[in-house]
Amino acid sequence: MSNYNKTINELGQIKTSLPYCLFKIDSRFFKLNDEHKTKIRFVKVKTVPNRRASYLKNFDTIRDRWGIDAYSEVLVLTKQKFDNSQEAKVFALKLINNFLKIYRYYDKTAVHLVDLNPEDLFGFNYLYKGKEVFEINFAGGITPTNSLLNFRVSSKIENALSNKFVLPFWEELLMNSEQYIYQVNFRHSILESVTALELVISDFIKKKCKEKNILLVDAKDYIKNISLMGNVKVTVRLLIADDLPEDEVFEKCKAGITIRNKIVHDGVKEVNKNEAKDTLKANQKLIIFLSKYLI
Repeated sequence: MSNYNKTINELGQIKTSLPYCLFKIDSRFFKLNDEHKTKIRFVKVKTVPNRRASYLKNFDTIRDRWGIDAYSEVLVLTKQKFDNSQEAKVFALKLINNFLKIYRYYDKTAVHLVDLNPEDLFGFNYLYKGKEVFEINFAGGITPTNSLLNFRVSSKIENALSNKFVLPFWEELLMNSEQYIYQVNFRHSILESVTALELVISDFIKKKCKEKNILLVDAKDYIKNISLMGNVKVTVRLLIADDLPEDEVFEKCKAGITIRNKIVHDGVKEVNKNEAKDTLKANQKLIIFLSKYLI
């Protein structure tokens, strides 16, 4: 038995493919030097149009949603054992995204290769000592259409364009934050949503100070010296008498701010999905509450 086949038999195998191709690497195994003797290999595969049916002479489909002519097949060998394919997928996704960060660093033309989410791993299967667990994924899935909803969305867009609507920057940041969660980039999600909150709170403070005849320079000093570094709930309570959002919203906003500060000042990299989702949800609620005072 060859050393390769012996290794295959000793280690569990994870097979999948990426929605794009890592063109700048060869097909060697990259050892991750972890306790599970994990190694990973990427093989370039040229994309060939597939004829759907003989009578549809001009109807071709291409599997690659990135508009390029190849994709990468992935093989992971590891001693790590998994009880089901979901555990194997979480493991594979993390190590693939970590590999992508290093790949982007050395291939400066690969900036467009975003971190992947579970839906991006096509043809995923896990094999350990002859036992195989697999999943079938289709890019994009099935999206039902609603003609009335399409009309409403189209009308809103048409009206916005006609009125030269400018999307508030904090709205853009919140959308970015949600997109980063989808892309499993939780650290960036925290940074974007907390920045959105800081923008709204700053505008809120400046507007309230103006109503109370407080000079803009003094308002800016307050924002600089207190703002998010202080207690958001106290700041809001000092400036308005209305019923405030529930305490949990302020607590989760403050927790998100703490995480953001650890990222920025201490170089913390690991942020989990729940932290990102809780921060975004709380920031959205507080922003919606404060935005009515910005009109």
